[in-house]
Amino acid sequence: MHIPAFSHNGDPVHSRRILVLIALTAITLGVNLFGMTAGLTAVLSHLLYFPVILASYWYPRRGLSFSVGIAAGYALLVFLSVPVNTLIGIETFTRMAILVLVGSVVAFLSLNLAESEQKLQDIIEFLPDPVFAIDHEGKVIAWNRAVEEMTGKPKAAVLGRMNDEYSLAFYSERRPMLAGLILKNEEGILKKYPSVRRESRRFVAESYLPHFHGERGVYLRFSATALLDARGNVTGAIESVRDISDQVMTESALKNTGNRLNTISGILRHDMSRILAVLYGQLRLGVMKFRDPGIIAFISEIKESANSLKHQIDISREFRDIGTTPPSWIPVQQAITEAAGQLDFGKTEMRAWTERLEVFSDPHLSGVFYHLLHNALKESTGVTNVIITYHIRDNGCAIVIEDNGTGIADAEKEQLFLQREDSFGRGLSLSHEILSLTGMKIRETGIYMKGARFEIIIPPEGYRIIGMGA
Repeated sequence: MHIPAFSHNGDPVHSRRILVLIALTAITLGVNLFGMTAGLTAVLSHLLYFPVILASYWYPRRGLSFSVGIAAGYALLVFLSVPVNTLIGIETFTRMAILVLVGSVVAFLSLNLAESEQKLQDIIEFLPDPVFAIDHEGKVIAWNRAVEEMTGKPKAAVLGRMNDEYSLAFYSERRPMLAGLILKNEEGILKKYPSVRRESRRFVAESYLPHFHGERGVYLRFSATALLDARGNVTGAIESVRDISDQVMTESALKNTGNRLNTISGILRHDMSRILAVLYGQLRLGVMKFRDPGIIAFISEIKESANSLKHQIDISREFRDIGTTPPSWIPVQQAITEAAGQLDFGKTEMRAWTERLEVFSDPHLSGVFYHLLHNALKESTGVTNVIITYHIRDNGCAIVIEDNGTGIADAEKEQLFLQREDSFGRGLSLSHEILSLTGMKIRETGIYMKGARFEIIIPPEGYRIIGMGA
């Protein structure tokens, strides 16, 4: 650990400090000598605290010896300038002890402070991610080993530099980076730079640097936050950099793979639909050609199987993009309205009170409500009224869809969201998959013969209420 010591090593800061200490010591001892000759031995001795405190703060390893030297110098002046008696001797010894004590305490505190600062510097220095920091003037005060390795810019060439010098290591030109923007106008960053986003107390942005790493290019994620003092004033900013090239390429490859799979499945669906069309035509001819009841029944069974296959094709077409589109904040009322617009409610009344609720969901959220409402509107359920509300709970939020129909028997509830052969089960199982993509769950809590009641459970971080600062 590097703790400053008295040294004339060419460092201008150390040289200035030593000159200040020499001058201040000479002045305070001279003033005390003058006071002693004038009969003042008490008040002026307090001036000696200034060189003692400064020396102990700047050079804590030499603080004790310096304070002892000052105390000895003061004692020498007393014995040379003032007739010494018992009282003066006791006073002089007491002042010497206090000077040494003050120097020792300041040196101890300064040493602990220096050790804490060194530990912090070591933490930054050996962080695996490239990190640099600037003070309130924009001067570089930290440039760790990882950022040296990433940019090829040594610490000695950057520390203490201003005017966005650090940006040259990344962009080969002077330009504001996130740390610099925080110092200039933190509140205006999001307005002036749409690519920047706020995550908790950090500002985050991604950038592609084509001339980085030997012209091979690299994708980097920059994260920066302000450094604050005890009063909350901005004293600087710290910024970390992470190479996300592998992540970007992986996401791109997955997206391309998904697009190709969708293309292939689309071709397969088209071919299967064409074959089904031919099969339906043959079945219609068979019904017209044969009169035997057994054959007609056999043809009907084949037609039902063909209908099931067609339904499976329709479902795969509808949900081919589930999970491939990034989730986003979706207004629940909008999703319900979109789903309801595809259904015939007849005499059934539906009311939804979810206007201010938004959930973080896969874009197919409206499909969830479509299947729930479609099942409720079946003639066999006897539903005449559907109500959709939401409730804030300790563990998040719940969207409740309830009706006044026959409901679902307890024996069927456990298998309700599993893949089944009937369309009712498939719709709910797909709804379950859509919700699970963003951590949501669904369950049925209704009472049989009194109505169905579906609850969509949303985690605390997955919902927000517009107008309530969620």
